[in-house]
Amino acid sequence: HISTSRNDTKVTLAIRDQGSGIPANILENLGTPFQTTKENGTGLGLPVCYRIASRHNAVISVETSEKGTTFFVHFTVPACK
Repeated sequence: HISTSRNDTKVTLAIRDQGSGIPANILENLGTPFQTTKENGTGLGLPVCYRIASRHNAVISVETSEKGTTFFVHFTVPACK
């Protein structure tokens, strides 16, 4: 599920799945280069996402539970003139 929301200062993109969540030991290293749980993974996907977000003055956060995980990309809205 993908959704967006906006307030006076931010636009947020939310990407949610309905999986079993991310275990705490993996969550604490999420976004660390070369950390992967995939057999053929490089561990570079999320670090690249974090970097792209940063270059666009955005921040990525994550919420996870046994009912699924949501990644949020929070974009700062420039002041209107």
